[in-house]
Amino acid sequence: MLRIDETSGTLVAPQAAGLVQESPPDREELLSLVTSSWEAFATELGIPNVKLLAREPVPYVDLLGLDEEAQRLVVILVTGDTVEWQLGRALGAAAEVAGWDKDKLVEAHESLAEVEPGSSPALVLVAGGYDERAIATIEWLAGKHGVPISAYTVSMVRFGGERLLAVRREPAQNGDPASDVQWMLSGGLPTGAGVASPMVSTAASTPPPA
Repeated sequence: MLRIDETSGTLVAPQAAGLVQESPPDREELLSLVTSSWEAFATELGIPNVKLLAREPVPYVDLLGLDEEAQRLVVILVTGDTVEWQLGRALGAAAEVAGWDKDKLVEAHESLAEVEPGSSPALVLVAGGYDERAIATIEWLAGKHGVPISAYTVSMVRFGGERLLAVRREPAQNGDPASDVQWMLSGGLPTGAGVASPMVSTAASTPPPA
């Protein structure tokens, strides 16, 4: 879980008592928070090896990253809403990036000169929630066809004057989208896989180079 620092605009870690559930940030705020605090957020997602390269390098690609170990592009889409269309948008974004030639890759970021053109990027979806059919489709694509796609749900609670952001991998083991928030409100221990427990503050930092 991540604490949103309203003064500086970044993500950091909280206490369990006195938490009140809230709606996640809207897309623009969440995208700004993730961009300015990428290292902390990537750790929450469990992808610390992914370096953030650019924000919105082309339409429909919110964030472009690079898995430095695998030398594989990563397309990240972010929204605070619960959406059914997110998956279709994500697949379209991946297809766009997979079609880039070497010149387009270098145009997006100079560090992509060694990336093989035509390689399929990994997909990371971050949203306030998912339609059941979207989760079923993600499991089918990843499990049956080896598509490198993962989805995360963000939850928000308020503690006094601060907002805290929790991130959970989907599908959750218990299937309950509110489980992370209920765990925080009760002050208990995490019960499901993929529950993020540390927190990050939201102080402003320099966005990655385009």
